[in-house]
This record gives sequence, structure tokens and C-alpha cells, in this order.
Amino acid sequence: MKITTVTLLILTFFLLIILPVVLPHGVVSAQTSGYTIDKVDHQVKIMYSGQVVILETIHVSGQVSDGFMIGLPYKYSAAVLKGIAYDDTHSYQLNLGVQLGDQSGFYGATVDFNGNSPSVFTVAFVLSNQLITEQDTSNDKLDFPAYPSLTQNVGTCDVSITFPSTPTTIIITKDDGNVNGGTYTKTNLPAYTYSLATATIQVPSGTLELTTISNLNRQVTIDPTGKVSASDSYKIINNSTSLVSAFVLALPLEATNIFVKDQFGTPATNVVTSTSGDTQLANATLSTFLASGQSTVLVAQYNLPGAILQGANYVLSDFKLFPQTTYFVNEATITFTFPEGATIVTPQVSSMDSSSTLTRNTYQDTLALTKKGLSYVDYLAPHQNTIQLAYNYNPVWVSFRPTFWASLLAVIACVTVFFVRRRKPKEETYAEKTERLAVKEQEAMLPAQQKAVGVKMGQAVTAENIKQFIDEYEDKKQLTAELKSMDVKAQKGKIPRRQYKVQRNAIETRLEGIDRSIKRTKEKMKGTTGTYADLVKQLDLAEADLVEAEEKIKNLDARQSTGEISIEAYKREIVDYQKQKDKADSAINGILLRLREKIR
Repeated sequence: MKITTVTLLILTFFLLIILPVVLPHGVVSAQTSGYTIDKVDHQVKIMYSGQVVILETIHVSGQVSDGFMIGLPYKYSAAVLKGIAYDDTHSYQLNLGVQLGDQSGFYGATVDFNGNSPSVFTVAFVLSNQLITEQDTSNDKLDFPAYPSLTQNVGTCDVSITFPSTPTTIIITKDDGNVNGGTYTKTNLPAYTYSLATATIQVPSGTLELTTISNLNRQVTIDPTGKVSASDSYKIINNSTSLVSAFVLALPLEATNIFVKDQFGTPATNVVTSTSGDTQLANATLSTFLASGQSTVLVAQYNLPGAILQGANYVLSDFKLFPQTTYFVNEATITFTFPEGATIVTPQVSSMDSSSTLTRNTYQDTLALTKKGLSYVDYLAPHQNTIQLAYNYNPVWVSFRPTFWASLLAVIACVTVFFVRRRKPKEETYAEKTERLAVKEQEAMLPAQQKAVGVKMGQAVTAENIKQFIDEYEDKKQLTAELKSMDVKAQKGKIPRRQYKVQRNAIETRLEGIDRSIKRTKEKMKGTTGTYADLVKQLDLAEADLVEAEEKIKNLDARQSTGEISIEAYKREIVDYQKQKDKADSAINGILLRLREKIR
């Protein structure tokens, strides 16, 4: 009896050790799954700006639990811009960048259903336009995952590829056979499928523009009568190898009196509007074509339906924050500016999240909302894409407040001018400085030098030279502003250090080339007689004052941050330096305007 008991114990011990090793783990996990995947609709949709949207609509049987996993081949991980998960009634949390099961070589994502168990749901990935390569003037190549990567087998996978306009030709190359057309089907799709595909396409010209929209700033202004006007400012970067001659802006369907201009105020030409669903499209031809790698700013101004008086409050009901854009925007901001004296009633501060900022000044309220990664994909999920706005406003402000402040400011201005004129001599203008310096230089010259200078006089300066000079100077101002903005973002840690260095070097290289060209044109203009030479000398004086003011402001900020001077002394000195800077900026803009008028 004892021998039998010992034998049974030994056999049990060996079974406990050997069975976990011998049994296949995959089979065990598959048996514990509470659902099967019947069908997946694998939709690949191309945006107007070239970004690739992959929509995986998944049909399951059984109880799908939290932690549902789906993925892409890992080669696409660097191109992932955004991901969301949703069904008809809910939006779900999607955790990106996880490992897909126990497999390597995939970029995985996990859906948290938060206790729900939908039978049909969608996971959307937004990928960058780097997946599209321009082959020649008419053909492009799209790199995309041929099928989804899941942890279970799939009964049927239907695949479709769509573009902003129907391609003239499309040829898809993949591991299991080529396809002529934008649809194909796969049955019994294995788990952990790793399949790459390329599509060679030809689309009509102008229907696909490889661009990046880095910023969209939307300003919505409500005047005292309730009239609503909007101004949308887009920063567009050309990612293609060809010129961008026109761009299609997505505007609200109710927009009227549409006007499109560039960053310099030059109106866009041939603005043609059309409707698509709940969006109005404005196809604007650029005044200056955008070359590869260059950026520009397009501004669309328009009117919207006004606020309605309901009881004691003015109301904007179901105001759509952003139109359903046909492109991807890295960061979008909408700012509501209310009439002076208005007080925002809805939304309340307690109901706002971290993306909203309500600023209550003494006489005016503003509301700003920020969104990262904006595109039409956001409107596929049941997100809150509208806002209920209500504000209280007394019409007496229309007449009382402006009259009161105008009278007060007039009295202060008169008193200030009286005392300033008594204590401070009249400031010398740049034209007077230039004339005085020219006289001194002429008196200091020897006759031989004067004769030598005379030889250089009278060089021809064409209108094309002046136009090039103005364009280059405006480019220089824009690049300098971008450089300062980039420095601020780098100090706050908003951009990676490596990206910051690369972008800064690129901008500095462009600035060096522009500076050399500007100096050559300046010398040519100085060698002429009359207005051009005087304007260039005034420009040099204004530039010197601007550099001096900026350097003084920088030194003053450094001294104040280290405690060398008090805050009171800092405030007194900064005002003078800022005035010097503003005066120099105004002089430079005035000189450029005069040059522009001479070539019209």
C-alpha cells in the first residue's frame, strides 16, 4: 500500500512539471478567448493633404473584453500621428505603441472598452503623408498595410482604398497577388498578419497636395449687435517636390462674404467655393506659388450667423468649433472674443477641461480652446464637436463706454503732449538724420574722393530689383520671427532638442543667403542718385536702432532676472527701449511701403 502511494505521488509530481512545458500555450489562450472576429473592413483613405487614414471596422461574435489588441507592421510606427477608437455611441480609450501579443515586428494598440462589449466598433489610425512618394508629374506611389494585424484569425477582410478624387489608374502590389482597382477581399486572414502593399496611382492634378498644416488659428469675434465674424489663419508647408499653386480651405457651410488673402494681405485669386457634406470648400489660387519646403500663411475671413437674444442672454447654439477639414492640422486653436462689457454665462469654468482657457479681463471676456491633431476623423467618433455659448450684455456699453474712455484719453493725451513738449525736444526723423549725415560725409570728402563717388552714381535700378529686394526683406523678417518663436518653444521644451537644432540651422542658412542678396541690392541702390539712395540710408539707420534696442532689452531682461536691478527700474527703462524698437520697426515698414509704391 505504501509502495502504491509513493508511486502515485511520484507520477503526480512529474505530471505537474512536464504538462505545462508540453502543452502549447497558444492553444490554451485561444480556448479562453470569449469572442471571435467574423469580419474586418480595412479602409485606407487618403486626405487632400496626403495623410493616410486607416479605418478598421471590426465585427465580433461573443463578449469582447477590455484590452482588445490591433496593430500595424512596425515600419509604419514612425508615421503614426494619431489614433482613436469608437462605435456608434461611445468613444473608447486607445493606448498606442504597445506590443502586439507575444509577437515582435508590430506596432500595437489596445482598446479599453471600460466595461462595454460592442459587437461592431472602429479603430482609426492617422498616418503621415510620408507614405506617398511622387514618382513623376502624374504618378504617385502609396505604401500601406495590405491587411490589419490582429491576435486572432479573421473570417473575412474587405479592403478598400479611396482618394480625394477617383484615380485615373490604380495598381496594387502585395504579397498574395496584385490587384487592378481599389478593392479586394481576403478570407481566413491569419492572426498576426504582416503584409505590406504599394499602390501606384494617377489622380487628377490639384486634388492631392502633399502639405503639412502646422497651425490653424481661428478667431471668432462677436460685435455689440451680435454679428459674428471669423478669421482662420493656416500655416501651410509644402512637402511635395512640385509647386503648390492653389489650396482648398474647409470652411463652415454657413460662411458668407468669404475673402482669402496671404500673410502680407495680398488677396488670393480665383477663389471658387463649393459644398461637400457639412463643409464649404474654398479653392484659392495663391498669389505666389509655394515651392518645395517653403511655407506660407493663408487667411480666410468670413461672416457667420449671429447670436440670438433669448431672454436676458445672447446665445450661439450648437456652434461648430472647427469645420470638417479635408487635411490634418497639427494644432488648432479657436478664440472667441466677446463685446466689451459682455460676461460669459455658458460654458462655466467648472465644466471646462485643460484644453479650454477662459480669461476674464476688467471689461471683456475671451474663451480659447486648443485641439491637437485635427481632421475629419474626429467627426467620425461621437465626440463633442460643438459648443453652447451664452453671454450677458448690456447695450448701454455701445455708447457709454467708448465715449467715456475717448474723453478721458483725450484729456490725458493733451496734458501729456503739453508737458512732453516743454521738457523734451522734438525727435529727429530718419530722413533728417540721413540728410545731416550726407552733408557731413560730403564736407569730409576730399575732391578726389568726391569725384570717385560721382563715378558710382547713376547706376540703373530696375523695378525687378526693387521687387526682389522687398520680397527678400519680408522673407528675412518672417524667418527672423520664426527663429525667435522656435527659441521660445525650445526653452519651454515644446520641441525636441535635435529637431530644434536642425530647423534652426536650416533657417540660419536661408537667412545668410538672403542677407547677402539684400546687401548687394543695397549697394546698388546707394550708387544711384535721388530717392533710392536716401531710402537705403534711412533703412540702415533704422536697422541699427532696431538692433541696438533689441540688445538693450535683452541685457535689461538678463539683469532683471539676476536681480541686478529692481522691478521698478526695469519697468522704467524697458518702456524707452520698447519705444525705440517700435519706432525703428515703423520706419522700416514705412520705407518698404514707399519702395513698393514706386514700382506700382
